[in-house]
Amino acid sequence: MEKDAAREVVRATFRCGSELQTLLAFLKTQCSADEYKVYTRKIAAAIDGIHKILLDSVLEQFPELETEIEANIARTGRAMP
Repeated sequence: MEKDAAREVVRATFRCGSELQTLLAFLKTQCSADEYKVYTRKIAAAIDGIHKILLDSVLEQFPELETEIEANIARTGRAMP
């Protein structure tokens, strides 16, 4: 994989997490407290799994991207602009 493709994986990974967080906010308005509690755990596990699997693979190949991601988040609030 080329570095630009790895950056796109990072972008997609963070977009997935963002979409699931948005879903969680929606579910809070639609579910009972007990249902919401179940979904919060499952969505958190899904976000963690996506990040662990995809980001670990990318960062294993391009460890320097970790610094780039952190700098971008500090500067713009996004992993990759």
